[in-house]
Amino acid sequence: MRIVLLVNSTASKVTARDCQIVSETLRVEHAVDIVQTTGRMHASVLAREAADRGADVVAVLAGDGTLNEAADGLAHTDTALAPLPAGSTNVYARTLGVGKSPADAAAHLLASLR
Repeated sequence: MRIVLLVNSTASKVTARDCQIVSETLRVEHAVDIVQTTGRMHASVLAREAADRGADVVAVLAGDGTLNEAADGLAHTDTALAPLPAGSTNVYARTLGVGKSPADAAAHLLASLR
């Protein structure tokens, strides 16, 4: 599968190390492209572009705000959305029962994709 890892490096808990761990974990089984947001609503544009280019999954390493923007960009597409919690609250990821750390969430995503 093709995964686009959408990263908001200004999110409260995003670290370069987490980004590296997540991308390495996902690359074990899938093709991964990493894109970074640069401002408000950029995640929506990046997610839509990923869907238009045929990505199977947009995995969002960020908080709920960026995740919401990405969801808006993926509306009415066949591309799946996966939260990788790295914000201050991560309500959506917690509601779904996704791991609390980005590494745990990436492992959960891999298991889900299998």
